[in-house]
Amino acid sequence: MPTDSDRLREELRVCLPSLVLERALAPSGQRVVYLAHFDDSLIPDEVRRAEALKVQELDIDDPDDHPFLLGWEAWGQVVVKVVSDANNDTIMRLEAEVDLLAALRPANFPKLHYANLFRNNPETEEPLDKRLYISIEEFIPGDSLEQIWLQYTGDEQRIARMALGIANALMPLWVHPQRYVHRDIKPPNILIRPNGDVVVIDLGVVRETGAKGLTETGFVAPHTPGFAAPEQYKEERALICFKADFFAIGVVMYQLMSGKNPFWYDPNMDRFDVYVATAKHNPPPLSACAGASQAFSDFVERAMRKVQAERHRTPDIFVSELEALCGLSKN
Repeated sequence: MPTDSDRLREELRVCLPSLVLERALAPSGQRVVYLAHFDDSLIPDEVRRAEALKVQELDIDDPDDHPFLLGWEAWGQVVVKVVSDANNDTIMRLEAEVDLLAALRPANFPKLHYANLFRNNPETEEPLDKRLYISIEEFIPGDSLEQIWLQYTGDEQRIARMALGIANALMPLWVHPQRYVHRDIKPPNILIRPNGDVVVIDLGVVRETGAKGLTETGFVAPHTPGFAAPEQYKEERALICFKADFFAIGVVMYQLMSGKNPFWYDPNMDRFDVYVATAKHNPPPLSACAGASQAFSDFVERAMRKVQAERHRTPDIFVSELEALCGLSKN
């Protein structure tokens, strides 16, 4: 588990001297995460002069294309994610996440401000003791669904609207020509803004449908037991597509409606027990165990079917059925 430390904070200060760390946030994968902001007055004169010269030479006029450190104060509060001494596989995964965010610019994902692998001190050019991969993202005010899930328990309409928000956020991935799949939809990766809008985070395990993942170091690729579809932990790569995200959204909806994860229903279960349950256990329908409407119950049951081919056939069908549950159907 990555950890905050005085040494890591000092290394960050060396790489980003105008960075002001406010507090550590919950780790994300192998990354230490901080809430922070930038203070332009702390930029060393040497860096300021060098970057100002670059601005003149390159004729930079895009407000989103800030030179190094200059103007970063205008971002306000940001989220800084850092990996210390990352191996090559981790670097590939993080760069893939950055490239995807830059290419798609999805509206319901945090905006990426900056990302870089630091091998040297940017002021002195001396090698760092450990290379750092640093990314800086927009800070999303609000709470993760994990923090506030009890506010949704049993509220069918609110759950349906939240699930529709997740699906709409993921649609740019699902319909992209390379058919991306998130692979790790779960309450900690869903942020709810104060106005109720849904933001999805952590593209670190996104991959192209049918493609080999970048982080497969064990017998299965990254996933979260209890939310991952059977084809994910079975490593059936050809089957891992947007329907795996459908499955996870169904699990989130089931857990919110019933107050219990449909597959990790006993705190004494270990990961293997959860894998077995995901493959073989058929949780009671929400209409029977949580008082859900038949339409809501049937939608969640279909999203969580073990056989991938039996889930909703396309993202459009999935979204249109969620819209119907929300009373937004165009029919």
